[in-house]
Amino acid sequence: MEFSQPQIPAIGAVISGKAAATCMSYHREGKRLFVISEADARMQVIDCVAGKPAQVPLRVDREQLRLVEATHHDHCVLFSGKGLSNQPPGQRNAINYYSVHDNKILRKFKGHQDKISCLSMCPADDTFLSSGDDRSVRLWNVQQAGCLAECKLPVEAAGGTLAVFDSTGLVFCVAARMNTGTGYYLHLYDARNFSAGAFAELK
Repeated sequence: MEFSQPQIPAIGAVISGKAAATCMSYHREGKRLFVISEADARMQVIDCVAGKPAQVPLRVDREQLRLVEATHHDHCVLFSGKGLSNQPPGQRNAINYYSVHDNKILRKFKGHQDKISCLSMCPADDTFLSSGDDRSVRLWNVQQAGCLAECKLPVEAAGGTLAVFDSTGLVFCVAARMNTGTGYYLHLYDARNFSAGAFAELK
């Protein structure tokens, strides 16, 4: 019996930065990759077709970048940061809808009272999910400033909450760590009827 060597993919491009990348998100068509570095509060936009930076790295000092999520618009992303210590929690933990073309925040989404742990853009429309260490999951629309819906997690849920849409945008999953130290639980929701509660619960 002969064993073939696994084929190692070739490196298409090497793009360096001044600090380590801490979060990345592809645009849905794969043409752009958005990379952020928490250490120096910079966002790099990569042209994946050309294999090089699409523009000079953007610096967003005041917001202290943590998470980034591509939207359906080529030049707009969602990002969250640490904010400033003297800001109230709702302001400090805001989500920003940001134009990388204009280097400008277009809209802020306020409501989370603790660190945001996950952002997930719906593949079907302009809604997105956010989850935070305040044990809440919120549904938003990038075209509206207010929260569309909020789901409070049970008291046995600890921090590190995650929320993500499936590939159709019809179902989303919420995962949370149990504060009893017994692992995670998963709740599945119908995105069109989430107010009815989870249709499946896994522990």
